[in-house]
Amino acid sequence: MQTIQVEKSGQIQVNKGKNPRELYAHQKEAIKALAQKNKSPFEGLLVLPTGGGKTLTAVHWLLRNFIDKRKKVLWIAHRHELLNQAFETLKFSAYPSLLSDTERFRYRVISGDTNNHDRPVNIQPTDDIIIASKDSLNSGLNYLTDNWVNHSNEILLVVDEAHHATAKTYRKLIDSIKQNFKDRGKADGFRMLGLTATPFRTDKSEQGLVKKVFPDDIIFSEHLRTLITRGILAEPVFENLETELDFYKELTDRDIRSIEDFDKLPKKVAEKIAMSSIRNKRIVDHYVENREKYKPLLVFAVDIQHAIALNGLFKKRGIKSDFVASKIIDEGTGSTICVKENSEKIKRFRAGKLEVLINVEMLTEGTDLPNVQTVFLTRPTTSTLLMTQMIGRALRGQKAGGTEKAYVVSFIDNWEDKINWVNPEKLTDIDGAEFVDRDIETMKRIARLISIEKIEEFARMMDDSIDTTALEKLDFLRRVPVGIYRFSILESSESAEPVSRNAEPVSRNYDVLLYNGTEEAYDSFVNDLDAVFKSVNIQNREVLTDEELEYLLQLTKNLYFPDYPFLLGYRDDDVKNILRFYAQKEMEPEFIAFSERRKCDLSIVARHIYENDLTLRQVTEYLTSLWNDSKSFWQVLFGYNYLYFKKQVDIEINKLLGVYPDLTVTPTIVIPDTVPLESLSLVEIRERDPAEYRDIKDAVFAKYTDGKGFIVCASSGFKSQMRRDFQIDHIIPMSEGGLTRLENLQVLSPKAHAEKTRLENLKR
Repeated sequence: MQTIQVEKSGQIQVNKGKNPRELYAHQKEAIKALAQKNKSPFEGLLVLPTGGGKTLTAVHWLLRNFIDKRKKVLWIAHRHELLNQAFETLKFSAYPSLLSDTERFRYRVISGDTNNHDRPVNIQPTDDIIIASKDSLNSGLNYLTDNWVNHSNEILLVVDEAHHATAKTYRKLIDSIKQNFKDRGKADGFRMLGLTATPFRTDKSEQGLVKKVFPDDIIFSEHLRTLITRGILAEPVFENLETELDFYKELTDRDIRSIEDFDKLPKKVAEKIAMSSIRNKRIVDHYVENREKYKPLLVFAVDIQHAIALNGLFKKRGIKSDFVASKIIDEGTGSTICVKENSEKIKRFRAGKLEVLINVEMLTEGTDLPNVQTVFLTRPTTSTLLMTQMIGRALRGQKAGGTEKAYVVSFIDNWEDKINWVNPEKLTDIDGAEFVDRDIETMKRIARLISIEKIEEFARMMDDSIDTTALEKLDFLRRVPVGIYRFSILESSESAEPVSRNAEPVSRNYDVLLYNGTEEAYDSFVNDLDAVFKSVNIQNREVLTDEELEYLLQLTKNLYFPDYPFLLGYRDDDVKNILRFYAQKEMEPEFIAFSERRKCDLSIVARHIYENDLTLRQVTEYLTSLWNDSKSFWQVLFGYNYLYFKKQVDIEINKLLGVYPDLTVTPTIVIPDTVPLESLSLVEIRERDPAEYRDIKDAVFAKYTDGKGFIVCASSGFKSQMRRDFQIDHIIPMSEGGLTRLENLQVLSPKAHAEKTRLENLKR
């Protein structure tokens, strides 16, 4: 039978001589910390900045402490490039200094790319280390378990880019291996190490889940600034080049919202940028003029068309250039092409055979490119995380074979006043998380999201030809969201597409705004997600089919949003995104209350003007002072358009003047600080502090939930797992002196509540 040698699996022979790769001080410190932790089972994180050598550190440690001691290692990641990088590091680290008792060991690399990697069905008990994509292992979990885990007394599980381990497929794989060891009475034989540069840059809710996946938290970490000081990473030099092109004029308010939510340019604008001969010529000219200073260059392009256009211009100028992309579709055949060439192009760039490498939604996470001197950010982004990852590609310092300084050149278009693009001037702006007041930043972001939502509404009110009377009659504060759900979904690089086997996944952020009229319904829906999903059988899949998604959407609308056409701010896409998120993570999205909401009540501003009978000059001075107050949210909320702000104040004043005679103006609830919270109704608490209201509500439902997850009616004993089947009620009514305390709150079914109300009315 004819055979052929491939690097999908085989043996690695221990090299003779001395390991030429000496670790840095921080890597040696990390290995000491890991060795200390390894005295007992652990599940923790190694955190090093981009370029800090996470892969090399982990490989050195596991070779000496596991492979050399005949213990098994499973290394998992979500991208093929990460698998290849781990394998290459493993090959070039096999020296006697780490493997004193081993002459050779067996490896296997597994992924959906069967042209270059192996399949789970071929796993053998003799494999010492398996490097695999988590999706491939999940699809062949029985082979991993039966052919390998069951034959192992000790396993180290390494999770590369561990901040992604919150996804359901990661957790399924991890839990399966852990449970296997427990079932065999060998729980002490399981250890897990997560590698990441960004443990705190996921959403707050997912940070909590990261801690659940890695309960031992951070075992060792080093700050990026320390590595720059030591010369291991280069000092970034930020340069901005104004393009003087006004692409923002092409953006609608809906486009702006899409950019803020998804960090993705609308197709029409992306195409205009990609094909802008003026902009592209400036990018290439700027490089050519500074060629000796900038090369080798890594360019982050907007999309495939942009990469192709730039590549053509670079080549016309005699520069050896090429491009890589996570996914390229041949429009004629619909087939994926050129994906296999990416690795070869990256190798050529590393070897100096390419001077410029242009990439689209790749090379931001985990890829080692030690020769990069400069990055061009021709693709605008609102993501601090993405900006950090892009900049990190150029930070190889002198001690690591790089340079003292690295250049980060951002090509700025004239749209900063419309969109909050990330354009750092110094490294601490993007990496110094500990110096940022996250609460203020969060409130500013929420206010900005609300502004994007409201700009179209404000513009309609400015247009005298459009009748907006009905909208104007609404209490202004009711048109301001009480908070948002924030979450991210791992998707293919094509927007809103599920992760495919060959596509490089990216994490996209989503925000869902909640208003007074939708908050209760959303809260019940989100808390009932587990029960809602029991109506479909997605098993271990993370992606819903179109049919499943549509079915769940209609079910959700029927159960929780029956009057959706009349609900302010309701969108089918918001519900769909929450459903997609739950399918992937099996967790509730994080709710962030807009705790500064009451500071955005224009009725208070109008009442001050009205009751104090201010003159025109005094009104102007008063409104100007509010508008320019740096601690206020007015400018952000109104999109930095003073006329929108002034128009809304006039509307609120007109209400007080009786311009809308059929409108009963509801006075704003003013609650003195001396009033105890427990003396307020739940409605008042929600108006004052949405976050506190939710905490109280969660505590009440938890109190009346049994061990099997069923909520139990305090009166009738009726049981259900869905919050929508109950409502919270005071045991002793507030009219009789009852307080909003946990011990005085209960859950009742609608039928039981109606009966309780009937009996109370009879007593009166």
